[in-house]
Amino acid sequence: MKRWLYYIAAAWAFFALTWWVCERLLMTDEKRVLLQIETLRQAAESGNLFVLEDAIASDYHDDRDNDKRTLLFAVRALRQQYHNLEIHVGRAAVRVAGATATADLRARVIGRSDEDARLEGESGDYRLAFRRVDKEWKLSGVTRRDSTP
Repeated sequence: MKRWLYYIAAAWAFFALTWWVCERLLMTDEKRVLLQIETLRQAAESGNLFVLEDAIASDYHDDRDNDKRTLLFAVRALRQQYHNLEIHVGRAAVRVAGATATADLRARVIGRSDEDARLEGESGDYRLAFRRVDKEWKLSGVTRRDSTP
């Protein structure tokens, strides 16, 4: 019986080592930024403000003069008004330069309130700025890009 426990422990150790190697060697910064974008989207859709707060840098700013605190309040208010909120994010073009990164993407937000059957939404092209903080990528700014040339 002890021998089987050793085999199971060895298998778990091998799995953990393989996972660590894949995370450290095969995961690029571009992929980490894309994963962070997906984390931000899921947190905003579900209304999980704790995850959203952790994914945003403390010096966040955007072109609508929001800081981190007002952005979280805006997401909370949006979630209270539209319980069925969907955020569709197109393919992002990510560029990493040292400890900063930018992602250009197209996003569409669709919401439906509980009392009303109509859909309301907004779409546009955005540039997201990220900054590496303690080995994690955090959102540091959002600007809306003009789609007309």
